[in-house]
Amino acid sequence: MKYLKLILVACFLFMVDLGYSEEISKAFMYKYESGEVIYINKKDSNMRAKESFSIERIPQQERLIYKYTSHGEGSYDKYKDIVWDVTAEMEEKEGFLYPLESIRVIKDKQGHIIVTYDRRYDYNKQKIYYTMSDGQGKIIKDREFSIKGKTVDDDTLTSFLKTFVAHLNQYGYQTFYLLSSEPEIYKTNVKVIGPEVLDLPIGKINTIKLRLIPDLGNLEVMGSIIPPTFVWYTEKGPHDWLKYEGLETGILSAHIITYISKKEPTLK
Repeated sequence: MKYLKLILVACFLFMVDLGYSEEISKAFMYKYESGEVIYINKKDSNMRAKESFSIERIPQQERLIYKYTSHGEGSYDKYKDIVWDVTAEMEEKEGFLYPLESIRVIKDKQGHIIVTYDRRYDYNKQKIYYTMSDGQGKIIKDREFSIKGKTVDDDTLTSFLKTFVAHLNQYGYQTFYLLSSEPEIYKTNVKVIGPEVLDLPIGKINTIKLRLIPDLGNLEVMGSIIPPTFVWYTEKGPHDWLKYEGLETGILSAHIITYISKKEPTLK
């Protein structure tokens, strides 16, 4: 009986720890998660790249900060046979995620930096600062944008959109702004396509499919040659991102499909 009690206590403590580890925030974010992603060329169905990622919640006094990191190998944008590392920080406020900074460093196979993209979000000044620099740190592009509304970039997009899936078609969850790598900012409309069952390496999953429709402004004439953008999330909360189909970085970039190939929520 004594040993049975000890086993029951151990099981209870394990379940408590599991529940704490899987605690979901108001923005539908885990305390910690990790996984792997495959990139496919839409045109020929060949694998373009693979990437591993993790997202960790880092409480800071009364703030909820999430640190995103990833490491990829393959092709990205115009760069072939390269590796990259991404670090990004996002803050959760009122059920939304707000990017603070995201940095993408692209290197050759020997580890030499080819190009660095740095995007910083200053909400006090309502400004976004974008810089693109070469391997020697020389600035190639330097842009400043005014923040017109909730804005994300391609490295923070899939986490940001979880809240939109949870509040389908509700006021305030139908548009956002996307900062591309060009760089340009596009006001983007979210359209619910409906439920769909995806067959992925992690299993068959009931999903919600969204279409992202950018406002191209003066480039509207190009709309007919730009492929549509779709994203898929699990139908039930916490609405994990599963798949993306669309342009890789910006107008005239590669048409790709990316999807989760492995998902490992990690106990802390």
